[in-house]
Amino acid sequence: MKKANFIVSGVFAAFAIAIIAISMGYPPSNHGVPGPGMFPILIASLILISALVLVIQTLRMPKTGDTAIDLKSKNVLNVYITMAGLIVYIVLMPMIGFIVATSIMLVLYIKWFGKRPWWKCILISVVFTIAIFLLFGSVLNVPMRFGLLI
Repeated sequence: MKKANFIVSGVFAAFAIAIIAISMGYPPSNHGVPGPGMFPILIASLILISALVLVIQTLRMPKTGDTAIDLKSKNVLNVYITMAGLIVYIVLMPMIGFIVATSIMLVLYIKWFGKRPWWKCILISVVFTIAIFLLFGSVLNVPMRFGLLI
């Protein structure tokens, strides 16, 4: 487990440093209004701090706390399914649009993890997707139209 913790913290630290480096190239703030790089830098800084905390906790971990990780358990299988689903979602979203791709992804995730009836999965995913679309598209004025559908 110690080895896995060091690998995970290293990957996340490298990711956070890359995001900070990219975000530093964004325009600066204007008259006290934060620029577009503030939020990514803030989140990446929190990720970097979390990675450092994980390293410190792993170094302080007693030898008895170092257990093997079962990479074939049901919980780990759920992580693999989630990661694969997100990769498919990212690939499909520019092609078929935000609303359709997000609705399909949420229906499948809710059905897989929540074990709810299909009609509830569809209702929850459509309502949530439209709420997110309206929040970002109308209230926050973030352009959300891309892909063939919406």
